[in-house]
Amino acid sequence: MAQSRQAKDEQPTRVPSEESGHLGKLATELSGYGVEADIVDAEPPYLRVSSPDSKYAVEDVICERREHDCAFIASFGVHLGSSGSIGVTAHKIAWLVGATEQ
Repeated sequence: MAQSRQAKDEQPTRVPSEESGHLGKLATELSGYGVEADIVDAEPPYLRVSSPDSKYAVEDVICERREHDCAFIASFGVHLGSSGSIGVTAHKIAWLVGATEQ
């Protein structure tokens, strides 16, 4: 009886999307800038990037599929880069949250 109740309470396993994979790569690249970068498992998933130096320096970045790659878009709609330019994109986001100079 306990096993059937446990099976009912379990949530289905969510398969990571392509977008989540790209956000994970971006989070890894951002780790070199000393910022916090966490993937938020929402629909669509997004990357919340914040500066440990300021509680106001926070940016949410989504990953959007395009014809040939994926684009990273800031919360205010600006294209920050693509999945083919993770390093450049990470630098832009670090600058947005004040972790680096331009």
